[in-house]
This record gives sequence, structure tokens and C-alpha cells, in this order.
Amino acid sequence: MPASSLRLLAAASSLALCLAEAHAQSPIPRPIPAVGSIVAAKGGEEMRFVREDAWREAQIRQDVIGGDTLRTNAIGNLAILFADQTQIRVGRNSTLVVNEVASTQGNTQLSLQSGQVWARAARGGTGVDVKTPAAVAAIRGTDWSLSVDGSGKTSLIVLEGVVELRNAQGSVTVRQGEGAVAAIGQAPTKFVLVKPNDREQMLFYYGLRDAFIGLPATPLKGPSMRAERARLTAIPPEARGAEDWLSLAEVSLELDGRMQAAKALAEAQRHALSASQRARADLVAGLLAGLGRRWSEAEAHFSRAEQGVSGDRRVTATYGRYIAASMADPKRALSEPKAQRDSALAAMAHAFVVGFKQDLKAAAEVIKAAERKYPDDARLAIFAAQVAFLLDRRDEMRASLDRARAIDPEDPDVLAASAAVKAALESDLEGALSELRKAAAIAPGKSSVWNSLGLVESDRDANLEAEAAFKRAIAEDPDDPVSHANLAIHLLDQYRVDEAGALIDRTFELDPGFHAGYVYRGRYLMQTDENAKAIEATLAGLAANPAYSQGLLIAAAAYYQNGDYELAQQALDNADRLDPNDPVVSVARTAFAIDQYQADEAILSSREALRRYRARGGYFAPLAVNRQGGSYTADAYRFIGLHEWGRFYGDRVFNPFEGASYFDQAASLRPRITLAEPDLDEVNDSGLDLTSLNLTIQGLFFDPLAVAGRIGRTDIIRRPFLDAQVGGEIVDREGRLGWKTDANVAGFVNDPMPTSFSLSASRTRGNDENVLFQEEADSGAFFIGMTPSAADRFLVFGTASEGRPGLVTLPPPAPFLERRDDINIQAGGGWSHTFGYRNVLTAALFYSRGKSRQEQSRKDAGIIDADPVLFGFPDPLGVTLPYSYQTLEDTRRRSETEGTVAALGHTLGIGDFTLRYGIEGQKGETEADNREASSGLFQERAPRTFAGLLDFILSNGERSLLDSSFNAARGYADLFWRPSDRFELQAGGQYAFYNFDTRGEVRTRSFVDFYNADPLIPFLSGPIERSVSTTRPVSVEQESSTFDPRVGAAFSPVEGHWLRAAYRYDTEFPLGLTLSPVSTVGLIPNLLPTTLGSRTETLAARWDAEWSPRIFTAVEYQRQDVKGLNLPILNTLSSLDLEQGRIERISATTNIWLGHGIGLFGTVGFSDTENLTAGDYYGGQIPFVAERFAQAGFTFVHPSRLKFTLVQTFFGDITGNLAGQPLDDYWTTDASITWETPDRHLLIGVTALNLFDETYEFAPNVPGMGRTVAASLKARF
Repeated sequence: MPASSLRLLAAASSLALCLAEAHAQSPIPRPIPAVGSIVAAKGGEEMRFVREDAWREAQIRQDVIGGDTLRTNAIGNLAILFADQTQIRVGRNSTLVVNEVASTQGNTQLSLQSGQVWARAARGGTGVDVKTPAAVAAIRGTDWSLSVDGSGKTSLIVLEGVVELRNAQGSVTVRQGEGAVAAIGQAPTKFVLVKPNDREQMLFYYGLRDAFIGLPATPLKGPSMRAERARLTAIPPEARGAEDWLSLAEVSLELDGRMQAAKALAEAQRHALSASQRARADLVAGLLAGLGRRWSEAEAHFSRAEQGVSGDRRVTATYGRYIAASMADPKRALSEPKAQRDSALAAMAHAFVVGFKQDLKAAAEVIKAAERKYPDDARLAIFAAQVAFLLDRRDEMRASLDRARAIDPEDPDVLAASAAVKAALESDLEGALSELRKAAAIAPGKSSVWNSLGLVESDRDANLEAEAAFKRAIAEDPDDPVSHANLAIHLLDQYRVDEAGALIDRTFELDPGFHAGYVYRGRYLMQTDENAKAIEATLAGLAANPAYSQGLLIAAAAYYQNGDYELAQQALDNADRLDPNDPVVSVARTAFAIDQYQADEAILSSREALRRYRARGGYFAPLAVNRQGGSYTADAYRFIGLHEWGRFYGDRVFNPFEGASYFDQAASLRPRITLAEPDLDEVNDSGLDLTSLNLTIQGLFFDPLAVAGRIGRTDIIRRPFLDAQVGGEIVDREGRLGWKTDANVAGFVNDPMPTSFSLSASRTRGNDENVLFQEEADSGAFFIGMTPSAADRFLVFGTASEGRPGLVTLPPPAPFLERRDDINIQAGGGWSHTFGYRNVLTAALFYSRGKSRQEQSRKDAGIIDADPVLFGFPDPLGVTLPYSYQTLEDTRRRSETEGTVAALGHTLGIGDFTLRYGIEGQKGETEADNREASSGLFQERAPRTFAGLLDFILSNGERSLLDSSFNAARGYADLFWRPSDRFELQAGGQYAFYNFDTRGEVRTRSFVDFYNADPLIPFLSGPIERSVSTTRPVSVEQESSTFDPRVGAAFSPVEGHWLRAAYRYDTEFPLGLTLSPVSTVGLIPNLLPTTLGSRTETLAARWDAEWSPRIFTAVEYQRQDVKGLNLPILNTLSSLDLEQGRIERISATTNIWLGHGIGLFGTVGFSDTENLTAGDYYGGQIPFVAERFAQAGFTFVHPSRLKFTLVQTFFGDITGNLAGQPLDDYWTTDASITWETPDRHLLIGVTALNLFDETYEFAPNVPGMGRTVAASLKARF
């Protein structure tokens, strides 16, 4: 009698229900609004309508009104969901009167005349008063049970909340973990539960249909049955006789499934059968009818078979008839058959009935006695192990399982039971898969084996394999609601809601009282954005099975998404109490806590989630495989400003097949090596660089629906939404105002395929009075992600920006004016396909276009010697020509680059190894139009050398028109090995090739105009002009190829410490987007400003150390030898080029979680740089790199939705040019505060950079940013 397995967010074991599947009659309409309805029944329950005397059958979905009475029989159970969300379970032999149900005021009034009830009420809701013959229980609790025995004595147990039990003789207050007893005429007394067992209070029940799976049609067992099948299948079909076909039908029911058994039976019935053969045929037909839910037909077959079979076949026929008759008419109270009890099968059947009529404990006692009598029966041992498993008696379960293995290790039921233990208790997923696959090969018709296989495949995220297994389970037993339900949840995980909805409807067609189906329907309704209906459906399922902790998680999510935060917390508390080892409960707590700005609770819950995941042992023991728990832990620490701590967990659980892993690495803050202008967004941890963009896009190919998330809201389970946000910001820079505005739209839809989309736009305008602050920027972006099937994912995106950054203007006597206009467009799309478990191919096409226009203008004036200007050398006699001059230098540069990237990457996992390899090609063009012109007016000054004036105008100009085409390609392979949680090794390489072909011309022109020439100099008499023009063609082709090796290792010597080292080369490509790995064991080279074709050699090492739950440190060292540095001079169009350089950087960071919502962070570090470019400055310090730096600050988060961050930053030992001119050391203070309204519709923020207006320079005569304050307001819809 096998147990059926159910799945919801995480696997849960359960037995299916119940006799109510026998009749799906329509409920009777009531004349007044109902106060509740029946959501589950076991069979034979009755109800009496108010003002009626007759009892009628209690139907599922029958409305209940005040004054109704409900009663159960010896095997009955009822579940009722009231309008105020109170859930009631009525046990066997009970009578409950619904006197009155409160609406908004007063208490619900119930009377329990006999029997027992269990109830769960909403926190903060109305109270419940239950009157019994001995006392009145005034319920203010949430979970409680009450029973009345034959003498009227009342017993109360409180699982959560507070209850007052009172009568005329006295009263007691009973709290969680306590109980009380009251007898008629005696005062109530209280007792304490030493070890409360909630599950014992929940009145478990299971279904009789499963008996038809466990009752055999043949007396053959184990090896003899398999041998018989082998003998029969070896006979050609045309040579088989009646006995062959009949025997094949009998063994096929056990091994090959209903369909094969029905075909074999049909073939047997084509032959003339003897009386005994006809009885055996009826037995097979009865089992097939029972599995097909044709109860009356099954009863008739079993009745006929019972007269002509003997032994175990007689046991099957007798109990089959009894069960079929009970299912056909639940109102009939049938006595258990008096079949022979001298066989193991008879003992099993008796135990099954005892379990149904009484409970599993009673069934276990029957099984124990049978095991002692029949120690060599594998089938009995497996049944004993299953019952012990459900009762959580692990020692008994293992003993029975070991005995079964010793008897018949090849029995598919033994293999399936062993796999269940390995998967559920030992988390040995690979071992479980091996045994289940073996069982499926031996007994391909066992639906339960395929269902279990689907659960295990799902646990290890093998989604295609899981779906195939669930579908095979349905094919083998199309009348089993469990496999339908499991496939439905599997599809809901992929947002295939229409398919899932049809499957859930089918489960209710098969079994109208299938309690898990209500919970699954609740999940479905959540994902179709029908939240109110989702809550109602989920509570109906929980009323039927209050111990279903995964159902409580669904209820918590539904409540939370409905804004009922207290009820969501209550559901989580109940789930935690019922299953204190479930990590998903703690994950949900973490998500709730982050959303509610409860920073301490978020960290505690996320760490508890990891502990629970790892406590499962086996597959889940390593920290590295716990992607969900680790990612939420990273989020919790980042939320409180402890980014290095968050990075540790994000890197530690990196999984190349999970989008969230890439998102975690993208969210990690990476240091800027050269000086950079502070950014308002970076104070709020929202900066983005090329590395982050690549990681984000790579992650989106694994999870394209992540392109959009709720704006200002949290959905634990994704559902259709359309959110919008508009914002504005006023920026004060040194007393001058600018502004910024932005808008975002995000959404998700299920139809016609699961699709997420995100649109954003922004505009920034600086202050017109100061050129440095005349910043102008417009940008827009869109991302669309789709998952049309379980195997396919699509991503399309585009970004565009147009901007004019603010630049420095130097004052007289040498005014200097610069201007730059940039336009950048990036777009891309791609397809990712999963072939199977850890086998993913990604193809992408990226497009990039950039246009830049630069203008520089410099004016100068003074006095010079004109000889070098006129003749190119000074006067050999030392005579000077003193001239005053006014010059204008003008430079205009225009460039446009356009190119595409085609990329193909394959990620393949084999055991402990993951291989990522692929090829990429780039093709594009660059056009450049550069103009440089200078002109000057030169006038001789007195005392004049000549009698007259010798004044002239000098003009020089150059224009280059260049068109370049480029082709580049890379092939890469990267092998990652994680043999244990303690060690990782990654090695690979990249072959890079690129070719540049430049064609064009350079035009030059020189012009001189002498005017007012002295008449004493004949050859200069009168106005004279001299002009020279040249045109020089340009034809340059460059070609280069490199091999970039990468290798890294990571080792965890003790828990909480992680040592990593990596060595790699990186070559700069014309276009930056790629599918290739950007990290080695989580280490990413520091970002440097490099030129096209540059090559960087990086040696990196890092030590992460979690000393306690409160203190974390990280030390990181990187040495980078780079060829092709381009160091921009901030806020100018100028830069410094270095052919070669070395940068060594070491930093030490401390993160401290103080509690009370406070996170402290601090970093100190040193750099050593060397200019290795040949020339005058060889060996000098590289400019704009601070050789001493430090940062300290804290973040404070308060549940009022307030978040405050203060950061102090220091830079020292900086040079401002190649000559080594020092810049002053400086400190800056930045701060940010945000607050959200309770309804999340408004977000108000203030950010300040350089709060104390520290004066500093980015380069000589290039000032740093002064005090900048931005006030923002965002409105959400």
C-alpha cells in the first residue's frame, strides 16, 4: 500500500485522501448567505440543516449557515472553512453545532456535544466560544484542539495563542504548549505539554484507492514474479495461450502498468478460459476497474473472483470487494471482511483498513505483529517501513527497509522505498536517482516510481527530466491525482499557468476532496493575479490538512501580497512550528524582512535558511549548492550596507546554471583604481560598469523573466503586474541648481507566453551658468524576457543615451573651453536552450553604435621672439624680434563606431565538472574626422628693429579623414571543478584575434600673411601671402592574435574562511559585450582604463573570513601588468597614454553587524604603481592612482522604512601628471537618506556628496566636485 508523494515549493510526503472521491454530488443552495462551507470529507459524514429534522449526506462545497449541525461516524472527518477564515477539522464520532459565526464584531459560537475538533483562527480576528457539556472554551488563540469524551469531560490543547476554559466552578487561562481538562461539575485544571506534537493533533487520514495498487493479482513475489515475466515475454505473442496471457496480465499489473495488463487481459479473454481462469480474469478486471475509479464495476468483478480463487488471490478479491463497495456508497457502514489472516498479505490489508478507520499508530502495531510472524516477506517489510516513515519512526523504518533489502534487493518497491529514504532523509539525490532509475527499468509501469523520480529530478533542478517523469507517471496511472498535482506545481514554477490550471482541474475531477489540490489551486490563482480567491482556496486546503506546512507557505505568500502582513506572519509561524527544519520558511521570512526594512530579522532568517538547507545533509550539505539560501543571505547583508559580506555568500554559492548567481556577482561593488568623480547613485549602491552589464545579461539568458521586478512591492510568487514609477530630482552643486527626471515601467504577463518587460527613460539637465555643471543627458532602455517553453528562453534588449558632460573651463589669461557630445546605442537579443540537466546552449547577437563629437578651444596672448615663428630657429646673432601675439587653437573631433557581436556559448555539467566554451565574432567600422587648426596675429613691438611694421598672420591646419574596419574573434574554454564544498579549481583560456584595416588621408595647410611691410625690404614690400597645402594618404593594417590563459583555485580550510587565488590575461576587444566567463573562482580583475587591443595580466588573491555572525573581514590583493593604459583627466577631453604600467593594490575590509539595524563597514589599502613606458618618466608613479586610501561608514535601516548611509573616504599620495606633480590628500563625506511611505507609493530621498565642501583636485588646475546635494521624489503606481 504505497504512500503517494506531493510537492509544493519543496517536496513533502503525504498520503492521498479519501472516500469523498466516490461521489461528486452537487451541494444544495441555502436561502441565506453562508457563514462557511465544507471543504473536505472522508466518507459517511452527515449534516442537519437548521430547522430541519432529517440528516443528509455532507457534500464537499456544501454551504453552512448558523444553526446547522454536523456529525461524523467511526471513520469520518470533516473540514470546514468559515467566512472569517477560521478553519475547523471535525474528528471521527463527533457532533458539532454551528450556532453563530461572527462577522466583524462578537464571537463565533460553536457547540461540541461529543468527539473532537481542531481549529485555526486568524490573529487579530474575532474570537471563538466553544460550548461543551463540561465547560466553555473562550478561544483567543490561533491553533487549538478540543475533545469531549463519553462522560462529557472536556480536554483542551493550545498549540498557539491563548484560550480561557471556564465553567461555574472556575476558570484557567491556557497558553501555547499547555492544556486543560474540565469534568462536569468540576473546576478546570491546567497541565503543561512536555513535548507537544502538532501532527498528532491534526487527525491525519489517507485514501482507500491506494489499496488497489498494493493488492496483487498473483501470488508470485519478487524474483519469481520477474522471472515469470521474462519467461512470458520471451514467448512470441502469436504463440501465447490463454494461461500465458492471463499470467502476463497478472504480473503486468505489478511491473508493467495498467495499460499493458489490460491488453494482456483482453488477449486472454479471446481464448476459452476455465472457471478458475475466469475468476483470475475477474480479479485482474476488478483491480483495473478499481484503479479506474469504476467502483460498482470493480465490486462486481471482485465478487465473482472471490468465489473462484484462493490464497493471496482470495485476500485480494475479498478486500478489493470491501473497498470498492465502500467507495461506491460511502454511507454504508461495512464491516471489515473476515478473510483468512494467516498470510502476510492478509495482515497488510488488515493494517491498511485499521489505519484508515483508526490511525497510523494502530496500523503500525498490526504491522509489527505481522513482521514478527512473517520476517521473510519483502512486501510486508516495505509497508512497515512506509508506515514508520509517515510516523517519523526512523529507527523502525530503517530496520524494516534493511530487512526488505536483504530479502530482495532488486524488488522495485524496495528500490523505491530506499530511494525515498535517501532523497528525503539523507539528501543523497544521486543515490536516489540511481535506485529509482533501476526500479523504473524493472517495473516501467509503476506510476509511483516515475512520480518519485520526478520529485528527485525537480529537487536537483533537472526541470526537463522532472517534467518527463511526471508525464510518464500520469501515463501509467491517469487516475492518480498526485502525479497530476505534482506536474501542475512543476509547470507553475515555470509560469505555464494554463497547462497547470487544466491539470489542477483534473485532480478535482479525479478526487473532489483532494486537499492538496485546494492549495495548488491557491498557488495557481496567485499566479493569475486572483489573490482573494487564492487565499480562500489555500485556506480550504489547510482546513482539510492543517499540518501541510508547504500549504501554509502559500497562504503566507498570498496574505503578504494582499497586504495582510500579520496574517502572513502567522502562517509562517505555523509552518515553522509544523516543520522546523524547512529552509523555505526561513527564506520567506528573509524576503518579508527585507521588504519590511527589518534588517536584523533578514540576516537572522537568511542565516537560519542556510543552516536548515545544510542540515539536510547529503546533496544540500555544501554551502555551494544552496543557491537560494546563499543569494538571500547576500541580499540581507547588502541591504544593510555590508557589501563584502554579501559578496562572500554570492560568490560562495555561485552556480553557472542559475541566473541569480550572475546577478549576485553583478551586484558586488568593485573598486575604482583611478580617481573618479563621485556619483549620486553610487551612494545608494546602484552603480553599473561593463563587467556588471555582462554578468547581468549572462544571467538573464538563464532567467529572462528577471528583467522586471515589482517597483516598490514584493511578490514572493511572481504574478501578472504592471507597475510604473516617475521621479524627479533637484540637484544643488555649489549653489547652482540642476534637475533630473526619470520614469520606469515594469510588467509581467502569463499569456500568450510568460513574458517580463522593463522600460525606462531619464533626462538630466545641469546649470547653464557654469560650464562644468552644464551636464545634459537623455537615456532610455528596454528589456524583454520570454520563456515560451521549459527548454527555451529569449532575451531582447536595447539601450540608448545622448549626453553632454560638464567640462572644466579655465579662466583668463588662457581661457580654455571644451565640449563633448556623445550618442551611444546598444541592442541585443538571444536564445538560450536547455537540452537536459546542466546542458545549456546560448546564442546571442549584440549591436553597438557610438558617436562622439568633441570641441576644444584655447585662447592665448603674450610676448614672444618671432624668429622661431618666422624662420624655425632663433637669430644666430642673438637679435630678437619682440612681438605681441594673440592665438586661437581649435580642435574638433568626430568619430562614429558601429559593430555587431555574434556569440555562441555552451555550458555543460558532467559530475563535479562544469565546462563553458564558445566562440564569438565581432565586425564593425569606425569613421573619424579630426580637425586641428591654429591661428595667430603677431605685431612687432617698439623699439622696432625695422623702420616700419612687420606684422603677420600665421595659420596652420590639419584634417584627418579615416575609415577603419575591424574584425575580431575569440574562442574560449573554461573548466570548473568543485569536488567538495572545501575546494574549487577553475582553468581555461581564450584565443583572441583581431584585425584593423584603416584607410584615409591627412590634409595639412600652412598660411602666412605679411601686411604693413617695411618698404626698405623689397621682397616684403606690400601685402604678401604664402600658402602651402599637402595631402597624405593613410593605409594601415594591423593584425594580432593572443592566447589568454586563466587559472584559479579556492580552498576553505575551516568553516567561514575562504582562500582564493587566480591568474589570468585579458585582451581588450573593440566591443565589450560577451558570453565568456568574466571571473575566475569569483575573482574579477580590477577595472582599468585601457585602450583598444590592450592586454592585462592579473594576479589576484583574496581571503574572506567570517569570524562570527557579527564580524566579517576580507583581504584582497591584485597585481596588474597592463599594456595600453589610457588615463582620462577628469572633466576634460584630455588623457594620458601609457604603453605599459604596473599597478599593485591591497585592501583590507571589515564588515560589522551591530544589530538594531546598523551595519558598519571600513576599508584601508595601499597601492604601488610604476610607469613602465620608455621615456623621461619611466619608473615614475602612474598618475591619478591613490597609493593610500581608506573608507569608513555605516548604514542604518529602520522598520519605519527609513534608510541612512554615511561614508567617509580618504585618498592620499596621488600624482597629477606623468612628471609626478603631487596632488593634495583629501577626505570627503557622503551621505544618503531615503524614506518610503507605509503604502510604498512615495519614496523620498536626499543625497549629499562632499558634505563639508572639501577642496581637492583631480589633476592640476582641475578641481574636484564641491558640495552637491540632491533631493528626490519618486511616485509609484
